[in-house]
Amino acid sequence: MISLERVYDVLEIFIIFPLVLLCQFILQKLLDLLYPSRDRNLHQSDQAICYDVVYDFKKLLHFARPNGTQFFLLKYREMRKISHVINDDDVTLYYVTPQEFQFVRVKPGVDLRDIIRYPFTFITQHNCAVEVMTLSREQGYKYLAGRVELNQSGSNIVLLHNTGRCGSTLVANMVHRTGQFHVISEPYSLTNLVITLSKQTEQTPLDSEQNLELLRATLLFLCKDPDKKYLIKVCGIFTGSLAHIAHKALPGVREIFLHRSLLATVSSWHKILGPLRFSGLAGHAKYILPLKYRRIWEKVKPQGSYQGFLFILLSQLHPFFIECENGRKMRAFSYESLQKNQEEFCKNLLCELGLGSEYVPLALSALEVDSQENSPLKKYNMDKNRRINIPSQALDWIVKVGLEEFGIEIRKEDVFVNNMPNS
Repeated sequence: MISLERVYDVLEIFIIFPLVLLCQFILQKLLDLLYPSRDRNLHQSDQAICYDVVYDFKKLLHFARPNGTQFFLLKYREMRKISHVINDDDVTLYYVTPQEFQFVRVKPGVDLRDIIRYPFTFITQHNCAVEVMTLSREQGYKYLAGRVELNQSGSNIVLLHNTGRCGSTLVANMVHRTGQFHVISEPYSLTNLVITLSKQTEQTPLDSEQNLELLRATLLFLCKDPDKKYLIKVCGIFTGSLAHIAHKALPGVREIFLHRSLLATVSSWHKILGPLRFSGLAGHAKYILPLKYRRIWEKVKPQGSYQGFLFILLSQLHPFFIECENGRKMRAFSYESLQKNQEEFCKNLLCELGLGSEYVPLALSALEVDSQENSPLKKYNMDKNRRINIPSQALDWIVKVGLEEFGIEIRKEDVFVNNMPNS
């Protein structure tokens, strides 16, 4: 029997979503005529264009839909000096396009630094945005070049790489509770940057000077206070595509990797997305995979959504292997090691971040609550979804592909990586 949720998923994907985008496009054109912004040539100056958020069309859609300012209905307000805009605590980088950096101001009372109350930065930025500010890429570069006080090496930044659904939100919460890091949980600007760069031609390598400059600017805009230490929990799509170039953009950045049994990870992703979205993502993810993984995809030809999704996870694990083989000291942690010995896990994690054992009790306090309580992914919602059984053929396939194509040894019983380096 087809569930109502499945029916709604179909309606949203094929009817509601296109209609929402069409309505937004038409209404935005009308507002632009009524409230025209000043000449875009002013983008060569030190002025940012500021808009009021009139309405958010994403409210009409399921939470799993991608974010972005394209869902906002915007009304031009004014031009304002860049330094008077982006240095405010309630203004953060939200979206990166080939032409612009886009910032949002959140409504009063919302503190994006409080990831206990607001576990996912991208959700809070979008749902609480009251103003959008844009500046051209050239303006952004010029502004950053003039801020000599910024930590231009990125030595105050730690990237938490992961595959998603592996305990990364919990680990970010642990670090947040020490009070020693400003934690940014899944900023959409980095996720969108991957999508933007994936559309480039094969003749433009990911580590081109142009791409490195854009990644560097994005990270510096996210971590705009030189006196603070930052931990950025990125999405798996960033890990799979750009993990190998982050240190080229900012040589001082530190990186750690969190992983979990692939069987548990796939099951958790299925519960979040539901069958239709899970299948859609598994079938179309190859179009935003880096070129070398797209070629492997075409060679091994994943059959069905489970094989497709398992392949995606392998492509997010593999860059870590490559970086370690190239001599980079990136430490790996597993969710299973946290389950086995919570205190030992915390000590090792905090030591890697340069923190002493005195912070362990604070970090462990994160285990007392659901780290995703104030989000659509809280355990109550997750537990309502049914369990899944991944076909044995898919497990046999990923064990074979992992070893032959990626050099990753996978234990079939729980689909756990046996040869994870630096773990």
